[in-house]
Amino acid sequence: MIKYKLLLAFSIIVGSMSLSAQEIHSALQLRNSHLWRGLEVSAGLIYTGDVHLDFENFYGGFWAGGNADGSYKEFNNYIGYKNKHLVLELWDIYNFSPDALYNNKEFFNYSAAETGRFWDLRSYYTISDQFPLILSWNTVVFGRDRNSKNTGNKYSSFVFGEYPVYKKENLEVRGRIGYGFALNNRGEKNNFFAKDAGFNEISLIISKSFTIEGYKIPIGIWGMWNPVNNNAFLQFSVQAYSF
Repeated sequence: MIKYKLLLAFSIIVGSMSLSAQEIHSALQLRNSHLWRGLEVSAGLIYTGDVHLDFENFYGGFWAGGNADGSYKEFNNYIGYKNKHLVLELWDIYNFSPDALYNNKEFFNYSAAETGRFWDLRSYYTISDQFPLILSWNTVVFGRDRNSKNTGNKYSSFVFGEYPVYKKENLEVRGRIGYGFALNNRGEKNNFFAKDAGFNEISLIISKSFTIEGYKIPIGIWGMWNPVNNNAFLQFSVQAYSF
């Protein structure tokens, strides 16, 4: 019953948004890996796509990812609010990769102790236009972020600061430092993002756009280090289209 109420609420929100939507946007990226908060979610030829309705201060849509051999599959729903400096989002994230070690076969299972999905509550605040430092707090508020006895949520959280350290014309370099921990770890060291609390992401993100025959092609290079898990990753990406 709870899952149907949640789906109904989400449908009402998305339906209300579509009635007054001003714009629809979509984008498709190709990557050599999918990186997220100090983790390499998947490697190989990755595609990630997004479709969302945008109007006034609210928006909502869908995000999907996968790889060429089918070993990575993800489909997410999200809604958000934005003003000049603040962004708030709630993501309903469902990774149904075939070899997942959790429930990856019941998309509509919203039982906290059984579901394979999780809800990620995100917030971003930009200090000012003159000092564009982004401060972000993100917490997993529901789903498969459970303690070892499966009796409660850990509420794993990830906070970070991000700043454009260099920007000139269509080239930008951004630096990011993130810290992961659990609000309710009950003596357990690990959290959703790393085996222990700590600075689990240090990133350098380079983006540049090229124009070929009037067609704009943004590319990205992302170097990410995870001191807690003692690993590092390098991602290359190209945006196939956007509107």
